[in-house]
Amino acid sequence: MTSGVSIIPSPEPIPLPAPVWLLQALLFLTFVIHLVFMNMTVGGLLYLARSELSRQVWEPMQRWVTGYLPVTTAFTITSGVAPLLFLQVVYGQLFFPAAIMIAWAWLLVIFALLAGYYGIYAYALASDRLGRWRGWVIVGSTVLFLYIAFAFSNVITLMSTPFRWWQIWQEHPPSISFNLNWWEPTLFPRFLHFVLGAAAFFGLVTALYGVAILRKQDAVAAQRMHRIGVAWFIAPTVLNYFVGPLFLFTHERPVWQLFVGANTGATGLLWGSVALSLLALLCAAVSLRSPSPLPWLLAALSTMSLTVIGMAGVRFWVRSHLISLHAPEVRLAELPVEPQWGILGIFVVVLLIGLGLVVWMVRQVLRYPAAQPTQRSES
Repeated sequence: MTSGVSIIPSPEPIPLPAPVWLLQALLFLTFVIHLVFMNMTVGGLLYLARSELSRQVWEPMQRWVTGYLPVTTAFTITSGVAPLLFLQVVYGQLFFPAAIMIAWAWLLVIFALLAGYYGIYAYALASDRLGRWRGWVIVGSTVLFLYIAFAFSNVITLMSTPFRWWQIWQEHPPSISFNLNWWEPTLFPRFLHFVLGAAAFFGLVTALYGVAILRKQDAVAAQRMHRIGVAWFIAPTVLNYFVGPLFLFTHERPVWQLFVGANTGATGLLWGSVALSLLALLCAAVSLRSPSPLPWLLAALSTMSLTVIGMAGVRFWVRSHLISLHAPEVRLAELPVEPQWGILGIFVVVLLIGLGLVVWMVRQVLRYPAAQPTQRSES
């Protein structure tokens, strides 16, 4: 800021189409749906990149991941539109300046998305034609999708800390610079927490696929996939027990105090989510020794899903408190509202129909795994 004048723009004069609480609820709901597909996409990319770089490509695992990856990538993109729009509608005063601040880095998200998406399809559907480049193609797509997540992390942290805007603008003009929010202490813990969470969710779903679906076709391969999936679930989750506190305690004191007793709701939400993740770990570990692993894995997935919802709620709580600290002039309760219930009703109906179609398509993919393109044998 300069001369005590706020650099936060005024809110849009156009009234909101629904009450703020409803828009925030829809933002949360659509974001959680987006997380499911995003976790499977990023986790699958990480697995393929690691297997290619280590030259340890196991055929059944590769066929499973490449079979679903084009589908979940499409769902990740389309399901991300709604929460992004709700975020812009509710927090437009903060989101748009933050996106403008990182300038070229934000613009490159579109090109990274197109190139990464193309690489996934090339690897999944034309792997043999890529020859010796196929490994680098999927590694490149993984890096590009991680860059997209990192760019979003930059925008989210910048929109919550508008006091940095003027400093960034003065030191690095957006017209010529990539104004990534490097000095934000929570940036890398936030990003790493997301990546590890995606790998863990992918691992648990993979283990469940091996036990529930693959076992009917190949019991030996199913057992190995079960072990691999549980390992991919446990290792990132344990690492997140170190990254999570780092993410929390790099925030300002008034923020992290909310989650260690200052606010009962925030404290219960965070530590309840942690307790659920521990229960998921226990269920996944027991499944490895149980003669009937399916119920244990279903219990692990259920508790892990509740953990994902809880942690999403924690992030929403953190963002709201940061905005109240650093942008007190942004008063969502005072924004003009002119409800358009007809349009909202149409949105809800289309959303429910869309979710129903997604469930049907996922069932078809799982029911006919042999229809997926055949990949090269284990190298």
